[in-house]
Amino acid sequence: MTGPIPYGLHVISGELTEKDTDRILSAIHRFLTYKEAAQLENLKQVYNLPDGGYFIVQHVGGLFRVIADKQEPEKFKFINDGLVKHYIPMFFSGVIEKAIVREGSDEGVVMKVTEQCRRRLQRQIDQSIPKQLELQRFVVDQNSKFSEFMPQSPSVFKRTQYAAHNPGWYSGSMAKLIQFVGGYGIQDIEILPEKPIERCQFKLTDKLLALYLDKYKAIRLPGYSGLPPKDGQFQYHYAASKTDGVAFDDQNKPWLIRVDHKVWAMPLPIIPLTADPIFYEYAEELGDEELLEILNTFGAMPSGEGFPEDTTEFQRWHRAGVIIEICDNSEFKQLIPIFTARGWSFHSRGHAAFNTAYRYNELGIIECSTFKLNLQLTSATNHYGTDKVTPGDDLDNESKQRLGMYLAKLFSGLSGNDSLSRTLKYKLRNIPQSILLERASDQPNIEGEINYWDNYVCEPMAAHNGNINQIYKGNLFHPAKPEFQPQIKFPNYPVGLCVSFDFSSLEEGVSASCDTVMYAYYDNDSLKVVKYFYTAKSFYKKVETDYEECMTVGSWFKNETTGTTTIAGHFYTTDIDDRDEVSPSLIETTVKGEDAGYDSKPSFSFIHFFAMQGSLWRNRYFTHLTKSKRTTGTNINLAVLIPMFNTSTVLHATKITGGQVTDSESKKLLYVRDPYSYRYWTYDFIFAWNTPLSKQTGKPSPKDGSPVWVELEDYNPGPCSDFADQGPWIPSMPYDMTSLIHPNKNEWLHSGGGGAPKVNEYNNSVTKNADPKGSLKWMVNDFNITLQTTIPDERYFLASPDQYGLGMSRTSSRVFLGQSEYVNINETNQGVWKYRGYTSLVDHSRAYHFIGVINE
Repeated sequence: MTGPIPYGLHVISGELTEKDTDRILSAIHRFLTYKEAAQLENLKQVYNLPDGGYFIVQHVGGLFRVIADKQEPEKFKFINDGLVKHYIPMFFSGVIEKAIVREGSDEGVVMKVTEQCRRRLQRQIDQSIPKQLELQRFVVDQNSKFSEFMPQSPSVFKRTQYAAHNPGWYSGSMAKLIQFVGGYGIQDIEILPEKPIERCQFKLTDKLLALYLDKYKAIRLPGYSGLPPKDGQFQYHYAASKTDGVAFDDQNKPWLIRVDHKVWAMPLPIIPLTADPIFYEYAEELGDEELLEILNTFGAMPSGEGFPEDTTEFQRWHRAGVIIEICDNSEFKQLIPIFTARGWSFHSRGHAAFNTAYRYNELGIIECSTFKLNLQLTSATNHYGTDKVTPGDDLDNESKQRLGMYLAKLFSGLSGNDSLSRTLKYKLRNIPQSILLERASDQPNIEGEINYWDNYVCEPMAAHNGNINQIYKGNLFHPAKPEFQPQIKFPNYPVGLCVSFDFSSLEEGVSASCDTVMYAYYDNDSLKVVKYFYTAKSFYKKVETDYEECMTVGSWFKNETTGTTTIAGHFYTTDIDDRDEVSPSLIETTVKGEDAGYDSKPSFSFIHFFAMQGSLWRNRYFTHLTKSKRTTGTNINLAVLIPMFNTSTVLHATKITGGQVTDSESKKLLYVRDPYSYRYWTYDFIFAWNTPLSKQTGKPSPKDGSPVWVELEDYNPGPCSDFADQGPWIPSMPYDMTSLIHPNKNEWLHSGGGGAPKVNEYNNSVTKNADPKGSLKWMVNDFNITLQTTIPDERYFLASPDQYGLGMSRTSSRVFLGQSEYVNINETNQGVWKYRGYTSLVDHSRAYHFIGVINE
């Protein structure tokens, strides 16, 4: 008969009863006897426990160990008893191709998976994996907490959560998290088809599993189970009434944030084993870049669990110090959200978030406020709760024994895996022993002690700080009826439209000027705003011009208006401002002046008939090309739309229409006289014999009008003469100018010369109806993309819905997690949606629901 051998006992889940322990001891004895008799080097046997569950006895490689589990195989993984489970779910990565199935059928959700996902699945189940899969694992019902996504009427089709519950409803790192956990699917393995790919999970190596079994024995988690929701449903809230987000502390550890009437934080629920550095090394060995992406983003694989929905359980974890109250949000909660589908927009690090809401003031005018959430998160000693809690050596043996007996009696009063048992066992493990010992007695009132510790308030596990402040407030008002108001549309999924905001006041006869933030959101980590502008004021606009006194060569403009001027266009954003000033008429004039040179020859003239003297001068010429555009009746209409499924992007539409446009164009030849001129003289006994020049030194002396001598220089600058001033232009005097003034002895010229350049002067004018102009711009991923340069869909500028219930909608989708960058919008070009970035998974034809990690 064999002697006793030391062994290790690992209890995966639950607690062993006395009968269970006796059965294990008995089985060990028989196991060793049989192994010795059969002369087996290695042996492994599975037995049932008398009070439910099973245990494994194995002697392999010289190691003797017993692994016990109080639950049935497979089922144990999904029992929330607060202990770490040795289970890692498989995640799929790709895009959902068909999210709607027929009720009662065995149809699955169709998806196209990434190449890395195919390799990961193939490694786990040792089968070839096609690019496109149809899996019942992803036929996940829509969570009833989000009734807005559920069908409004009975149907023969089932709309899974992937039809409408898109990651784009969220912001910051929460959008990444939702995309990732969407890749888990249903975890209730027994209801899935018996196919390896349907029931696939991460298989760890025996060495790694053995290490985890020892390292995470009886570890209690803070407020979460460490398992994905069994039904695969999304748990996180996205709307204005309650928003869940992710924020990182000063040690880069992730926290789950809830903004409700108060702001709360708890450690982000994860798959505990994946937070272990050894698992990261394992992922590196696998070369799984998608797995490494999620580990680098969150430090572990998120489990997809949210805050406890049950109020009693929520408060118990709050008293346990796990759920931490950060600040109040009552001021925001008293207001009306700008639109209900948009919660707080978080920065990717989560240290800030924004939202807008409004109320009606005492005049019945909408008063819109912008709020900012600021968070300063500090690290916790045991953030995920996956580290062992050691009791310490601060008690003597007698005290330890007394405390042990006290705790054993307390635990005997806790039954099952309800929230009281989970929170109390976690509390008692983390409260200092000295405090516990103060309550220890030999004959405790178990019910009273349980009640005491249930209500005991622990210190928060981390010292977080934060606040919500109103940082901006302004009016929203327009006097027109809703169908004629400026159009900003927000997504409303139950209605199936992007719905127009109503700027109407509650009272008539009131007015308000507006320049107000309506919408604030993070695009990646850039804060963007959409502002509404309205004013009933007008003003007389000054003439805008750079005209000057001496306009010869150069370019000038002049813009002048008639009547009063107003600012047209009611919306502008961080990146786009297409508002403009509008008047009854606008005259825009440009003048372009070009040099045309001097006279081809100087001009001359005697001072009067029979005078001996005269003047000689020249001009410098230039042309003015004058273009003028007169526009009357201009109207500017701007519209903004936030699409479905991606509330971190904005479409900006512009439409400019007008009455008439008159285009005028003229060309004229102009000149400036050279400031240098000259006086000349000659003699002719008939035509030039009186009024001699004061200086007459030219030789030979003139006879019969020849020669003609230039003798005197005059300099008379004027306001604009600099243009024509190139200095003296007669080289020396007296200078013979006979060839110009009296070239023909048989002909007398009293005046002449000159030679202006030949220019075709004209003046044309055309009046026509103004051509409408427009554009559609898309602000996404920190880019301002022009989708079209013509007037966009008229529905951008019309109320939605209208009096007939008709309206418009736009949808957008985006990759939030992974190295791939892709985003689209259903503004089409020959049937193809406009998009930016790339992934091989899509054909740009619809709004997509991406799951997992997209690295291609």
